[in-house]
Amino acid sequence: MEPVASMAGKNESKRVQETKGRIRDAFLQLYLKKRIEKITIKEISDLAQVNRGTFYAHYQDIYDLKEKVEEEAIQELKVHALPVMQALITRKTIEEVVLPWKFFYENQRLLELFFGERAEVSTVRRLKTIMQETVVNTFGLDKGISPGNRLKLEYALEYVASAQVGIISHWFRKGLKPSMAELSQMMIQFNLAGPITYVTEELKKIQGAEGGI
Repeated sequence: MEPVASMAGKNESKRVQETKGRIRDAFLQLYLKKRIEKITIKEISDLAQVNRGTFYAHYQDIYDLKEKVEEEAIQELKVHALPVMQALITRKTIEEVVLPWKFFYENQRLLELFFGERAEVSTVRRLKTIMQETVVNTFGLDKGISPGNRLKLEYALEYVASAQVGIISHWFRKGLKPSMAELSQMMIQFNLAGPITYVTEELKKIQGAEGGI
C-alpha cells in the first residue's frame, strides 16, 4: 500500500509526513478490526511507534485524525475517480489506461473508510454528496429547475449516487474482482439499460445457454 503520508501537505517536512503517515496507517489498521469508539490513542501510538505527545502534536483526538484522513482521501478520489464517474454518466467510452486501478489497488486500506464493511453512514453520505454534485455540474442541473422538479431530481440523484457507491462497495467485499476494466463496463451497461433491464436480459442469456446444453 502506498504510504498515506504521500497525500499530506507539501509544506510539511519529510520527517513530519513520515510520522503522520505512521500514525494514520496505524489508525487504519485498527479501524479494520474495531469500531472507532473502541480504538485508543495508546493503541495507535504503540502501533505507530510514537509517543502520545507526538500524536497530540498533530491531532486533537482520534476523531480529528479520522476527519483529516477522510479529507485527504476525498481529495484523492476527486482526482482519480471523478473523471471516470463523469465518463460513466455521460456514456463515454472509458479507456483502460485512464482507470484509477493503481490508486484503488495500492490504497485499499484507506478506501475501506468509504467502501468497507465498517464504513460509517456520515462518511458514505459525504462521498455520495460529491457524486451527486458531479452529476449536477456535468449536466448543468443547478439552474432553472422548479421546486417540484427539484425534489424529483434529488431522488434521482440519490438513486444514482447510492448505486455507484453500492457497486464499488460490493466490489471491495469481493476482493476487487472482477478487474476494474470489467467492472467499468458492467457499470456502463447498468447506467445505459437500467439495472432491471440488465438483470432481465442477463437471465434470458443464462437460461438460453443452459437450455442449449
